[in-house]
Amino acid sequence: MSGRSLFSLTGVFVFVLFSVLLLSFTGCEEKYGHNDNEEEEEQTVVPDEDAGDTVHDADREEERDEAGDEAGDDDYEEISEEEPGIVDEDETPDEEPEIPEEEKIKSVTIGTYNTRLFFDKVCDTGTCSSSDFEKVPSDPEYSEKVSDLAASVREIGADIILVQEVEKDSCLKDLFEKAGGYDEYYLGEKGYSASVDTGVMTKGKITYKNKHIEQIDCAGCDGGKTTFSRAFLETHISLGGRDIIVFSAHFKSKADDDAERRLAEAAAAAKIMKSVAEKYPGALIVMGGDLNDEPGSDTLEPFESDPAFLRVADELSSRDQATYSYRGEAIAIDHIFWMKSGAGSYRQGSAEVVKDAPSWYSLGSSDHAALKAVFEF
Repeated sequence: MSGRSLFSLTGVFVFVLFSVLLLSFTGCEEKYGHNDNEEEEEQTVVPDEDAGDTVHDADREEERDEAGDEAGDDDYEEISEEEPGIVDEDETPDEEPEIPEEEKIKSVTIGTYNTRLFFDKVCDTGTCSSSDFEKVPSDPEYSEKVSDLAASVREIGADIILVQEVEKDSCLKDLFEKAGGYDEYYLGEKGYSASVDTGVMTKGKITYKNKHIEQIDCAGCDGGKTTFSRAFLETHISLGGRDIIVFSAHFKSKADDDAERRLAEAAAAAKIMKSVAEKYPGALIVMGGDLNDEPGSDTLEPFESDPAFLRVADELSSRDQATYSYRGEAIAIDHIFWMKSGAGSYRQGSAEVVKDAPSWYSLGSSDHAALKAVFEF
């Protein structure tokens, strides 16, 4: 074979070998290049466990901040707080391990106490003189108020205590820490300057909370609507294997009276309680608070005329059930109502007004006495 022929054959062989290698490389690139794109897409959706927030996580964090202003960052994951007055039909409290019946609590004591203008040391309204509504205590005065209320709460001795006229979450937190003996607390702040709000301190765990401040029907009001003057506070509690739902209430005062609004509050409160009772038939349901009206009044009529409710202090004499002194007359304006259709029952004879002295109708630094009752399972 001549040198020219050998060269030609070598050239053909190199060309064929190069073509085969090129085709193989192209095929591999097409095959694995597609998978690489899929991997990239997955990484934009599924974050690395060790990485920071993805765009999706940041969106959820922003939503959590907006929804959890009242609940706070620490407890928002554990506690569902709905928009005011809205009940999420799909919302169910976190399930806890089942406790054997013999280990569940057999009774619970629930009390209500108006703390009387429990303000902090900041003048939020800008008008805090002795003649103004908002008062600003000095450091010693504030400490004394907290200590006095804590002593009163311990004297009441309730497992769950419903409170009224507390200005801020920080105030209730101070009382919670000073009183001791409770596991959680919640204040339904209405959010305006110098608001005096409803709250709860409880043993056990708060599993759900809803501060009702939505518009309610009011036939005698302008536009036919009004709102609760203070949040009608709904709190679900898991305590000793029992489900308990309490409502802390403070209806419109008779100072600068607006009776129509107070009547509307009572009617709306009764309606809300019935709705909750239908949804949670296995829970003990109790409302307590300063309702600013007496037994037999139009305000209490939605409760007293309905066999679904029991006013626990009804068994006491008018003098023994009094919680307030008005112009020298002892009257009952703080009440506890039990919803009969729920779980548990009221222990007859357990209703008690807690006050400083038999002839006084106040407790500690408050101008109200407290009321408590025992409920059995």
